[in-house]
Amino acid sequence: MSDNKSQLTQEILETYDKICDAFSRLDIDVVLRYFSDSPEMTKISRGQKLRGKKELAEYWGRRLGQASDLRITIENVEVFPIDAGHVWATADESVAIAGQVQKAVVSNIFVRSGAGWKILLDHTTYLNSD
Repeated sequence: MSDNKSQLTQEILETYDKICDAFSRLDIDVVLRYFSDSPEMTKISRGQKLRGKKELAEYWGRRLGQASDLRITIENVEVFPIDAGHVWATADESVAIAGQVQKAVVSNIFVRSGAGWKILLDHTTYLNSD
């Protein structure tokens, strides 16, 4: 792995850690800081396509409801540079909420901003618990 890819991977891992930490505190305002301000920012999950931070905040408000405990972990992160300002990352995600654990695979396009890496595209596929 080149030094540049190693550095990019470390930066993305740190970003994921901050997102997971904010989710565990149920601090959606902080989570949203790690998503692009672009109106084209998109989240695809559970058959829905959401655009922009407003739709994303509403989705999480409905999805999390009155949750008092949430833990998200990200593992097996792979980072693929696209160009100087964009990377594609894939990872395994585990979401523990209300005593249940859901596993998912995520694919994210990150864009570099003055405030660090932000998610431009978040595609989450939840796995069946067979």
